[in-house]
Amino acid sequence: MIDKLDFLVRFWELKARNASLGEPLGPQEQIELLSLMQLVTGDLDAPAAGPVERPKGALPAQMIGDGTILPVEVRSVSAAAVVVSCAGAVPVGAQVILRAADAISGVEYALPCNVLWVYRASPTIVALSVDGIPTRAVFAGVPEPRMSMPLALGKHARLRA
Repeated sequence: MIDKLDFLVRFWELKARNASLGEPLGPQEQIELLSLMQLVTGDLDAPAAGPVERPKGALPAQMIGDGTILPVEVRSVSAAAVVVSCAGAVPVGAQVILRAADAISGVEYALPCNVLWVYRASPTIVALSVDGIPTRAVFAGVPEPRMSMPLALGKHARLRA
């Protein structure tokens, strides 16, 4: 799931920058956006409100908004919506930030979102639509293993007591 999120963060970033009135995308970024749009064409419809099973690779995250930080679990990621589960409730239309981090790759994501729908159950299921320019930040380099001295292999003498 983290790989799909990483891929879509770039798509959402280019899409939001293209839609804004700021600096236009460069020629290479325009080509990249068109290529990404072709890849996500079947993924542009938001899922219907309802239960979403917990996948094997569910990603822990935080939903930040209106003075609260709510622990959530990312259950589904598509170009149209990120579906999360949580113990609390948020109102439809609320603006939140979804923050997720991957300790293995050392990357943190912050996605500005609007709440599309809420399915009240146990746990509550919430669909979020990315609305703005998401960020992807590397917070730690994954160190390479290194050895301080070579291993000595060969015949060893036994110690006697």
